[in-house]
Amino acid sequence: MGKRSVAETRKPPARATLAVLAAVALGGLTISSRIDAADHTDSPLVAADQAADIADVYSFRSGDDLVLAMTISNVQAAPEIELGRSIFDPSVLYQLNIDTNGDAVEDLVVQSVFVGDPRDQVMQVRGPAAPTELSPRHRLLDLDPMTVSVSTGTQAVTEERDGIRIFAGVRDDPFFFDLSQFLAILGGSAGGFDDPGVDAFADLNAYAIVVQIPLEMLGDPATLAIWGTTARP
Repeated sequence: MGKRSVAETRKPPARATLAVLAAVALGGLTISSRIDAADHTDSPLVAADQAADIADVYSFRSGDDLVLAMTISNVQAAPEIELGRSIFDPSVLYQLNIDTNGDAVEDLVVQSVFVGDPRDQVMQVRGPAAPTELSPRHRLLDLDPMTVSVSTGTQAVTEERDGIRIFAGVRDDPFFFDLSQFLAILGGSAGGFDDPGVDAFADLNAYAIVVQIPLEMLGDPATLAIWGTTARP
C-alpha cells in the first residue's frame, strides 16, 4: 500500500492531503510514468480529518474521454448508502490535478466544492482549466460551475455539460486487498497470499467524486500525470 499521503502546513495555515496515481498505458495514451498503490491508512493528523483524507485516485480512458475519480477515505458499511449521509465537507476544496507536459506541475485542474445540507448536498465543479495558484495553495477558479446533486442511494445522479459528465456520492470501494493475510505475512505466520484471497474491503463504501472529460479539452496530449489534493483555507 505504497501511495503517499502528505499533510502540509503553509502560512496562512493550510492543510492538504495528496494522493498520487498510477501509470497506465491505454490506447496510446500514457498516464504518468509509475504506479503507486492505494492508501487507506494515514498518520493520526490526516486520519483525524476524514472529510479531507484521500483514499485513492483513479484514471482511465473511455473512448475519447478521460475518466478521473477520487475516493475519500472513511470507508463505511454498505447500509450507509441508504442513509443519505455525506462526508463531503463544504469547507474542503477537492481538486484533481492534470500535468500534460511531464514536468510534475499541474497544467489543468478540476475543482469540486460542496454546498447545502449534508443530506441534500450539491457538488459544484469548475474546470478543467489552468490553476490560479499551484498546489497546495488551491485558489478557487473564477468560473461558472457545473452542478450535480450528491447521490445518496443506489441510483446514480449525473449531470453533463459541453461533453463533461460529473458524479458525487457513496459507492462500493473499488480498492481490494487481503489485509488479514498481509498482516499475517508481516507477523511471520504466513509465507504468502492465498489464492483466492479475501477482500477486506468487500461490501464497504467510499465517498467518490467522478469526472469524465473529453481528451480534446486537455489538448490531446500523449502523456498525462494525474493526482488529487484536498485543502482547507
